[in-house]
Amino acid sequence: MARKVFVIGMGPGGFGQLTLDAVDAMNSVDAFLVADAADDQPDLVWRRSELIRRNVQRAHRIITVLDPAHIHPEDGDLDAARLATYSQIMSGLPEEASVGFLAWGDPALYDSILRVVDALRATMTLDVTVIPGVSAPQVLAAAHEIALNRAGQSVHLTTGRRLLGEYRPDLGDVVVLNDADFTCRALVDEFPDTELYWGAYLGTADQVLANGPLRTVVPELERLRAKLIDHHGWIQDIYLLRPAP
Repeated sequence: MARKVFVIGMGPGGFGQLTLDAVDAMNSVDAFLVADAADDQPDLVWRRSELIRRNVQRAHRIITVLDPAHIHPEDGDLDAARLATYSQIMSGLPEEASVGFLAWGDPALYDSILRVVDALRATMTLDVTVIPGVSAPQVLAAAHEIALNRAGQSVHLTTGRRLLGEYRPDLGDVVVLNDADFTCRALVDEFPDTELYWGAYLGTADQVLANGPLRTVVPELERLRAKLIDHHGWIQDIYLLRPAP
């Protein structure tokens, strides 16, 4: 018997970002597996649990999973301990129980849950349904009232770890995800007039935005990010780099 699994995009954090399809899928789930990484914060677990509380009308379980791995999704390999943790929990559930994973943003864009689920197929039979979610780049563009690309131009998505090795103006508009080190500060001297569209805690009551050329915005954002991390204990931010005309 194949276990039913739902991978549900939950948006980047706002309680209003669930799609109607996501709400329908959540109301088909018997047990939600909510990851709590070693460097996670309690309010991130709470936000996922609160989304479930607000939208699920049927009886269900929420299982907080201590995720033993700190995995960068651009890495190819998944930690064996991580897979073993999920496999053990899922194997202990009744065969008919459907399982739900809530993925930050959209599960198809920079999220490791689909990799975990695909790896689990080696040990159990799964019937997987993926529900798209609102992605952080979408919310960033909407918050700044812009399109992610200019007419006839491309969009390049990358991560902070890859930015310096990849960046050049002819890439067009570049969206940078998962940049804990705020790597774009190293581009200021060479590309001072490149436009930066930045956002943190997107879609939530704590949302913060900034926009301007790198030469003026980066020094301000370095100080602001430090204050936000000190206040919240964590930060989720994303930005778009747009070459000067």
